[in-house]
Parts: sequence; C-alpha cells; structure tokens
Amino acid sequence: MPVTLIVEPDPGGHRFQAVANVAELAGRDGDVTLLTSTGASSGAEFGVYLATADLDVREVYDRTYPPTRTMADEIARYCREHDVSTVLIMDADQSLKRWWYAAPLAFRGLPRRPRVIFMLTRYPAKLRLKDRFGWALRVSKATLAILAMATGTLHRVAGFAGREDMSRGWLVKRARDPAICTAHARDRAAIRAALDLPADRSLVGVFGVMSMRKNAPLILDSILASESDADFVIAGLVKPDVAAWLDGLAPKVRARIIVRDGYLDNDLLDRLVAAVDVVIIALTNNGPSGIMGKALAAGVPVVSAGSEVRARELAATAGGESAELTVGGLAAAIQRVLDADPAQARRSSVPPATAEEFAAVLLGVDRAAAGPRMRRRG
Repeated sequence: MPVTLIVEPDPGGHRFQAVANVAELAGRDGDVTLLTSTGASSGAEFGVYLATADLDVREVYDRTYPPTRTMADEIARYCREHDVSTVLIMDADQSLKRWWYAAPLAFRGLPRRPRVIFMLTRYPAKLRLKDRFGWALRVSKATLAILAMATGTLHRVAGFAGREDMSRGWLVKRARDPAICTAHARDRAAIRAALDLPADRSLVGVFGVMSMRKNAPLILDSILASESDADFVIAGLVKPDVAAWLDGLAPKVRARIIVRDGYLDNDLLDRLVAAVDVVIIALTNNGPSGIMGKALAAGVPVVSAGSEVRARELAATAGGESAELTVGGLAAAIQRVLDADPAQARRSSVPPATAEEFAAVLLGVDRAAAGPRMRRRG
C-alpha cells in the first residue's frame, strides 16, 4: 500500500495533535509513517496524541530542528525503501529556506519522487496594505515556495488561517486552525469540583507555557481594574520570570491567583479551559490561537487583544470580545463578558473548524470522498 510520510521532529506545543489529525485521514488511503526525533515516542505529548494511532514511528533525527539537508536525506532514504506517495513536512518554515537546494540533491536517483507538501505555521494569510513586515515575510516565503516547486521537489503548500477564513488561498492553501476541546462549559460545576476550583467565583484564565510574553501582569491589573471580583487562573509551565513576579505580589493580591504549574496533558488542559468563565489571550502574535480554538469549542468566551486575525475570528464566531492591549481596554472587555447572559445563544457566521477539514486541506483531498480512497485536489 502507498505510504504517507509525515515529518515532525518537534513533539512540543501540541504539534503531535496536528500529526494525529493528519494521520487519521491519511490512514484511510494507505499506511502512515512518522519521522521524528530521538526519544519523541517516549514523551508525554506522544502518549497523549499518538499512542493509539495506527502509524509506524521512526526516530531518525538527533534534534527537534535538524538541518534541511539532513531532513531531506532521511526522507529520501525512506523513499528508496518504501512506496511513498506523499511526504508532509509539518512546521516547514525553516525547511523552506533551503529546500530548493537541499531536496534536489537528496532526491537525486529516486525511482519515484513523492508528492511533497509543506505546512507553514508562520505565513500571514491576511494583511493590511501598510503592514510592511507582514508583506515582506509573505513575499519571501512565496518566492521560496515557487523556487522549490520549480525544482519538482515541492508540490503543495498550506498555512494556518483564522477560523473565520473560508477562502481557499492561491499559492498557500488556507487551513483553518481546528477548534477542538474534549470538555464543555455546560459541565463547569462538575469540572471545578473535580479540579478543586472555587465553585462560587468568576474565573479568568490564561493557559499554556507561561512567560512574560503572555502579559500576566497586564491581565491581573485588568482584572483588578474591572468591576468584577474575579480570580485569575494561570495554568501551564510557569517560566522563572513569571514565578518571580508571582513571588513579589502582595499577599492580598496573590490570594486571587490560582496557579497550576507544570505540563498540562490535553485532557487536563481542556477541562481547565472549560472550567473558567473567560479565557484571555493578550498577545501581539498576529495569528490564530490553539487555546482560543479550545475555548470556542468549549463554549467559553474569549477576550483577545493584540491580533487582527483573532479579532476577525471572534467577530465571525461570536466567540467573545476584542480589546485594546491596555489595562482599560482589557478590563472593559472582561466586564462585558462577565455581565453577558451565559444562556444567550452564540450565532457563528462560519461552520466549525474541524480536525478533518484541517487535515484535508493539508493533504489536498476531497473530504466528501474521504473513505477507502480519497480524491486529490489542487
């Protein structure tokens, strides 16, 4: 049977969840193999997302970001020994820089060249005309993609898009970031009881690896400046700079912060997201957010600041409030969300962004035909 070869050396940041989504769909059309880094299959992320997946795992890289030539050489080595129909390189932004040169050398002499797909995680799908940095990034990546395609070693490119973006994309196909959560706010009372969270307090949460980049001090000041008496939930691996800030807070203020420090497996992260009343994303990273997707799927409103992509997404999904990245802006948005009627139905203007749709865009298949065989597109 033909093999789909997925290349993802880095297991961190829920990357293996995306691998699992693709492997599930690709597995309907043949075998699936994952090329990853040494020790990846013994990590927590693999256990959460891929332990039960039907795929062959090869730990061939000695680092999470191997040189492009090394990556291409290992792909070519596998292709010489197996009938590979498709190669999908996840998080391919770094590989794109040298693929046009490295891949033709590595693929030289292959009896059959596979169809190669790149997934770009840092390609701006929509830009303002005056966004010089964004346009420079987009033009450079598009140029490199065309150059690689001209060598016959790259055939399709996809990139993350906001969940409101229903356009297909021309050169870089737009894959809406999936909104997936295994817990829901309707079960909030039971989840809080199980996780020892206060049942009678409003909770405002921020999640993931917790560095100062996530603006926890600004969020705390915004909560204190709002009219609510909400508590602040910080859940994820707390970096030293945030830990030092927490240690320096006055006891009365520190008492309003609930910290769950450490790696959060997917089940725990989902339950924590569903347990809070508001999720805050105060980041200048102008792209979609996996945490925001979990909140949308869990029925938890989001307050977002610092991103036009997330602002458009919230408007389309009726998933929360956009705010200025200031204490006043965030405080007002938090208060509006907490004052809103939780029973009021949310009316999204776009369909849910699913894992299957995401995988289908990456692989270039017709989801309606997904089954024993899948039709290629694009």
